[in-house]
Amino acid sequence: MADTSNGIMYGVAEITFKSSAASSEEKTLGWIDENGLQPAGTEPQFLEIFAAQVLDGAVETILQNPGSEAFTLNLIQLKAKNLEDIFGGKAESDGSYTPPASFIVTGVLTIKMHSGHSFRVFNARLSKTTFQNGMNMQNVLGFGIRVDMLKPTDGKERRYRIYPPGVEPDTADGTADSAGE
Repeated sequence: MADTSNGIMYGVAEITFKSSAASSEEKTLGWIDENGLQPAGTEPQFLEIFAAQVLDGAVETILQNPGSEAFTLNLIQLKAKNLEDIFGGKAESDGSYTPPASFIVTGVLTIKMHSGHSFRVFNARLSKTTFQNGMNMQNVLGFGIRVDMLKPTDGKERRYRIYPPGVEPDTADGTADSAGE
């Protein structure tokens, strides 16, 4: 089915994560604040080569660092079961939560948008950065989360894929990946 949307992607409807651990199931991350996901990657860095004979600019550039692609988000729904499902730790039967020693996990992250689009990161590293928003009557406490788009470990080139409205990511991935990209 051809994409008939206008190509404008907006709004975060749902974020799911499937850990890279064997036998892992896709789990819902939870609500994030109204800022959604914000770009947090770095730009490529180049070494500029200048020659004494050329006065109006560089004669060559050499890529030193290809840069990175990442997002940050503020997780504001701190339900014990969701946190345990994604990051580990221990959710007690009374709803209390004891965090793990390290809030770093890798796996497949899928963002479903209100526009109908989906965005999937095939090797996402989620890491808790800092607490966000404070504890007061004007904000809700949140966990700052960084989502790094790492090189896939399955030998494929794609780090992420964007899906138009009406396209199911799992179905599309099976077709695209089997076609050799």
